[in-house]
Amino acid sequence: MTQETQLLTDNNGNVVTAFHGTYYDFDYFFPLTHFGTEYAAKRVLNEGKWKRDKNIDINNPKIIPVNFKHGNYVEIPDLNNHYTDDWQAIILALLLDKSIIDNINSLIPWKDIEQKCKVAATKELPYQYDFIREQIAPDSIQQELSLESLYSQPTNENLFYQRMILFLESVGINGFSYPNFTEGGGLNSYIIFRQNNVVRLDKNVSPLPEKNNISQLRKIEKAFAARYKPRQLNASEIQVWVKKLHDFYDFKISEIALQKHKAEIIAQQK
Repeated sequence: MTQETQLLTDNNGNVVTAFHGTYYDFDYFFPLTHFGTEYAAKRVLNEGKWKRDKNIDINNPKIIPVNFKHGNYVEIPDLNNHYTDDWQAIILALLLDKSIIDNINSLIPWKDIEQKCKVAATKELPYQYDFIREQIAPDSIQQELSLESLYSQPTNENLFYQRMILFLESVGINGFSYPNFTEGGGLNSYIIFRQNNVVRLDKNVSPLPEKNNISQLRKIEKAFAARYKPRQLNASEIQVWVKKLHDFYDFKISEIALQKHKAEIIAQQK
């Protein structure tokens, strides 16, 4: 197998080349880093957050080109903010009925998606959802994070993301793609789980040493599963979940309309 055949390709069989915009100097990308078109990367560099960081040279932007190692990159909606509550909504859909995500991607009528959510919410909730969201003591967080190479700072947010990534990998998902309306005009962007799934094209970097004490990590998860009491989503949880999915749906519709409006203005100016 050649190096090229080991890389992620698009629907036409072409190797995917994506870009990341930054002002920082580094070798390795953090988990859940985003990559998109060169245009999207340049748009990111114009965001106001950079000007608030006194540790960077605002006059020295960087556009980093990358390839991705071959894997299963599942399409999700543009989450816009990508906070933990956004990810919870995606995880819940994957656990209860993955077709809900596919339906949002294809923009079938919302009433049909909402009805599917209500049916899915009657199912017994898989323990993985509450396991990923579990809040534990700082020393326990530190111990669990030390068993992997994804995160080091002992926060509940980092524990959430580590458990989420390990769950996604356990069901055969290596990353996500999404139509990036925030910076990319609706063209595909990608989210990686691990640095070693990225091939930098601007410089050679050695693979990041990985430690994956899978047996100990599984022991922690099995202990949670053993004491877990099966439950269903309550009414409040269902309401929050459906609203979050509706936000993704509405965001896509509004951004498509905005892109169409911009195209019409450009056409009129020619």
